[in-house]
Amino acid sequence: MHPAGPPALWLLPLLLLGPAPSPASPERTAESTAICLLPSDPGLCRLPTTRYYYDRYTQTCRAFRYGGCGGNANQFATLEACDEACWMIEVPSFCYSPKDEGLCFANETRYYFNMRRKACATFTYTGCGGNDNNFSYLKDCQRVCEKAYKRGKRKTQKPPFSIKRPKTWKKIP
Repeated sequence: MHPAGPPALWLLPLLLLGPAPSPASPERTAESTAICLLPSDPGLCRLPTTRYYYDRYTQTCRAFRYGGCGGNANQFATLEACDEACWMIEVPSFCYSPKDEGLCFANETRYYFNMRRKACATFTYTGCGGNDNNFSYLKDCQRVCEKAYKRGKRKTQKPPFSIKRPKTWKKIP
């Protein structure tokens, strides 16, 4: 019998499947967000190892048994790598919106989540327009944005996008 006979045949499916997908990059892109939303997938092989995936329902990274090949990209070698790649999903996207005073003429004290400071801050809201990063009460801002951010997600990546309206849209009295 040839030395590359039957034992080599069981390796053939592994070679045909290609390499296991590499863990997702921690760069914040729409693609990495989509990766974190995939379900856990143990893959096709039977060489189990512990990996971590982001569970979109519990909004945490969890351990699972990965088979060693196949599966999808929502599998990370360490808990830290999973947290690094998927931390932004836990914070509501409007918390990353810039402060927006609005379009009208009122002067109401409101609160917004300041991404630079990683804390809620005051601003003067004009009464109409603006965006969802606008809270009537400091406690609401802290409950929604600060707590989500502080749940162990103290990373320094930039938000996925930021829309800033030109100041020229504001009416002059």
